[in-house]
Amino acid sequence: MTTSRLLPNLWANFDRLHGEMDRLLEGWGVDLTRGLVPSYPPVNVWEDADAFYVEAELPGMNQEQIQISVTHKNQLMLQGERLDQEPEKGRWHRRERGFGRFQRVLKLPLPIDADKVEAKLEHGLLQLTLPKAEEAKPRKIAVKAE
Repeated sequence: MTTSRLLPNLWANFDRLHGEMDRLLEGWGVDLTRGLVPSYPPVNVWEDADAFYVEAELPGMNQEQIQISVTHKNQLMLQGERLDQEPEKGRWHRRERGFGRFQRVLKLPLPIDADKVEAKLEHGLLQLTLPKAEEAKPRKIAVKAE
């Protein structure tokens, strides 16, 4: 087999491996594009027969600092900016809460109905309800007998 025929398969396999590693590590909250640091904001995602549900921790933020969008029928994008807060007096001893711009994209396994998405922010917890698109919902097929 010639090298020119091997290379496309080799790169396709590397791409597939990279995608699998992203998927595996995302389950632990790790984003390889940012290095081995937790993704921000941390999220919980689950589903039932009708919708996906997402909770994102955004302490100290208000709705004007958050943008939510749906792209490609099944990708949820959370964007925003947490402003830096300097103490009025004194100096820092520890700073573990980050600040600055963020963007988090979650790829859902099925298409959603973007026109019916609901979002609520209470006490730093963003709660999203993402109804599944009609074509993504299971359909019961009647069996006819002759």
